[in-house]
Amino acid sequence: MKLNLTLAVLILLLGYVTCRNLRKEEPVPVVQPEEGASSYGGYRSSHGIYESNPDTAPPIQNSAPPRRVHVPIENLPPASASRKAYLNTGWWHLNMAYQPNDSTIHKNYQPKWLKFHEDQTFDVLIDGKVVETGKWGWDDPKNEIYLVCQDPYLNNTWSIQDKGFVMIWKGNTAINVTGTQVRVVSNKTPPPVTN
Repeated sequence: MKLNLTLAVLILLLGYVTCRNLRKEEPVPVVQPEEGASSYGGYRSSHGIYESNPDTAPPIQNSAPPRRVHVPIENLPPASASRKAYLNTGWWHLNMAYQPNDSTIHKNYQPKWLKFHEDQTFDVLIDGKVVETGKWGWDDPKNEIYLVCQDPYLNNTWSIQDKGFVMIWKGNTAINVTGTQVRVVSNKTPPPVTN
């Protein structure tokens, strides 16, 4: 009799705990940013994500281009002769990109090639044709490249990790908060024309 009473109490207790855990949770209210706010919900991030995302769901994808930032290239001293020579060795292919909130961001980089010049300008090439020209600078103490152009995917500062003639550009500087990483590979031959 005592065993039955103990089992009944345990079953009731287990049922209570299970039912309590299965209760439907209240949805978290979605807070939209104020009109004209300069950042996303007060956070320094590449994109504001305001949708609900359960723990078991895949990350929310956001395929919008990064917001335009002012790159203070005018505050940099001229690049060293070794940096100019390094970047001017050939054509640089943006052959891969990764961004945590956009699994398709590489499509905005892969067709692009860069040609850096001694006068600290650069050309953006697609299918072997120059589609845009911009300015570049290099912050040696921080090992960051500054790019100024109209392309929202390139116009920014990038932290550089380089090994030989392969660079990884990282979007984790004081200005660039995109979290994007781009693999940039030097090539001695001009970019191919696909058309």
